[in-house]
Amino acid sequence: MKYLLTTLFSSRFSGLLLLLFAISMAIATFLENDYNTETAKALIYNAKWFEILLLLLVINFIGNIAKYNLFSIQKAPIFLFHIAFIIIILGAGITRYRGYEALITIKEGESNDRMISIDNYLQVIAGNGTINKSYISKPILMSELGFNNITENFDFEGKKIELELKEYIPRAKYELKDTISGHTYLHIVIAENENRKDFYIQEGTRENIYGISIAFNTQNKLKTDILITKKNETWHASFPEITDYFSMILNKAGSYPKNQLTPIHFKALSKINNTQIVFNKIVENKVRTLVSEEKNSEIKNPEAAIIISAKSGADHKEITLFGGPGYMNPFSTFFINGTHLKLRYGAKPIKLPFSIYLKDFKLERYPGSNSPSAFYSDVEIQEKNKLLNHTIFMNNVLDHKGYRFFQSAYLPDESGTILSVNFDYWGTLITYIGYSLLAIGMLLSLFWKNSHFGLTLKLLR
Repeated sequence: MKYLLTTLFSSRFSGLLLLLFAISMAIATFLENDYNTETAKALIYNAKWFEILLLLLVINFIGNIAKYNLFSIQKAPIFLFHIAFIIIILGAGITRYRGYEALITIKEGESNDRMISIDNYLQVIAGNGTINKSYISKPILMSELGFNNITENFDFEGKKIELELKEYIPRAKYELKDTISGHTYLHIVIAENENRKDFYIQEGTRENIYGISIAFNTQNKLKTDILITKKNETWHASFPEITDYFSMILNKAGSYPKNQLTPIHFKALSKINNTQIVFNKIVENKVRTLVSEEKNSEIKNPEAAIIISAKSGADHKEITLFGGPGYMNPFSTFFINGTHLKLRYGAKPIKLPFSIYLKDFKLERYPGSNSPSAFYSDVEIQEKNKLLNHTIFMNNVLDHKGYRFFQSAYLPDESGTILSVNFDYWGTLITYIGYSLLAIGMLLSLFWKNSHFGLTLKLLR
């Protein structure tokens, strides 16, 4: 025991821990540059082994304070160095487990009190027609280098449901490959925030895409499904509700009637469940594959996909969920063992204790260019009978009740603002106290008479 304590509080062990810490930070920087921030967090910043490393550093610093009697006034600079690192690591721990980051989108002339998280979650809603229960996993971090794991088990009305990660695909998208004896697919396009997403539904199946249920040439459908089927050698569609469309080929608008087979207008734009969708075309002799795209610098936050294996009783199904940091797609739904499951992978909604009203959004550009030079958000905090006005722009942050709002981006049509939100009052405060003590310790080490610099200066004199 004595040997263990001696080793734990030795200067060599301190040096080893600090060396491992420095190497970890360097590797994390390369991972973030070559892959993404989520990979760096998954493998290093939020990994258990890294937390153990920081805990050992705290224990070592505390032991060294007692071992070398650093409480004396003569050793004040060294004591401040040690205590500063302990406080900084403590603040980092509070940030890790109590703080979070989010995004909030507000249109001009509107208010909003709901944010979406930066962290990913697996969100589940289980129901049987009369009872619904919600489940949310712990924050999920996915690494492009592997070592990923999702395992969620829960009971619903006496039925055990197991969810497990089968595969993670970064920068995911569907592709079709030519083959002689392939399948027939319905190609649809989802338009979201000016991004095009292609989906392919195999003939004879039904799929739920972004909350839109589509049955392609199959009688295995629900009343709420959109049915695409062939009639008299022509493709027809039946919609559960009256659905408007705009044909880009005919350059005219129209409507599909409710629950009535009508010839479908391919390449026509419709809006279903607040989602813009285009039924593009029917393709034959293809095989659908889910692939990972090459990195594209123009897409800052590409969407990923996870394949989840769901088991309940004798039933076993697999479902592909698209999502990632900042994405809050509609739930994907399916039945398993008599239970209606809704799954979503990505951000979760977070409610603010107050509302933010966007009075005015201003965007400035460089002269003679469309490139933005600055953008400002004039906002109003609405909380019961109290109002607070503030202008948010670069380096001008709004602080309110522990929340910090930063100007992050704006909507593509320039109709509103996107603010990044940080909720970490105590973690930030404690970390800043640690930085302040570290700075004071560095200054004292230059002038303290018993420090190395003080003794050297004394010898020179």
